[in-house]
Amino acid sequence: LQIYIHTASHVLIEVNPKVRIPRTFKRFSGLMVQLLHKLKIRSSTNSDVLLKVIKNPFANHIPAGAHVYGFSVGGDLYNPRNFAEMALEDDDDGVPLVLVLGAMATGSIKVEDHPYIEKMVSVSNYPLSGAAALSRICGAIESHWGIV
Repeated sequence: LQIYIHTASHVLIEVNPKVRIPRTFKRFSGLMVQLLHKLKIRSSTNSDVLLKVIKNPFANHIPAGAHVYGFSVGGDLYNPRNFAEMALEDDDDGVPLVLVLGAMATGSIKVEDHPYIEKMVSVSNYPLSGAAALSRICGAIESHWGIV
C-alpha cells in the first residue's frame, strides 16, 4: 500500500507505510508545517523518511500498466464487494491498482483534472467522507482476499 497526498496548493507528498499520523489536529498541523519547511520528516528512532515532498505531476508516480479508479458520488454506482471483485480480477497478473479519492471538505475530484483516471466509481448513493469511502473499499478488498 502506497499513499500519496496531493494538496489544494499542488504539493505532492509521499507517505511511508510506517508513518503513524498524529491523533490531534494540533500535532498533525505542526507536523505538516514542519514537512513543508524541511520537505521531509525522518523517524526519530532510525533514518527512515516517513513523509516527503516529491516532484509533480502525480501521473509520473503511477506504476506502468496500473488500473486507475477515481471515486466520486457522481461515478458509476457499485456495491463495494462487486467493485473489489471487478478491480482485482487482474490481481493474479500483478497489475497494480490505483485508487484516487478526494478527501477535501467540499467538492469532488473530476476526470478532466486527472486524465490518468480510467473510470469514476461510487460506493454509495450519497456523498461520503474520504474516510468512510476508504473504509468501505478497504473492507471489500479484505473480504475479497479472505482477510478477517
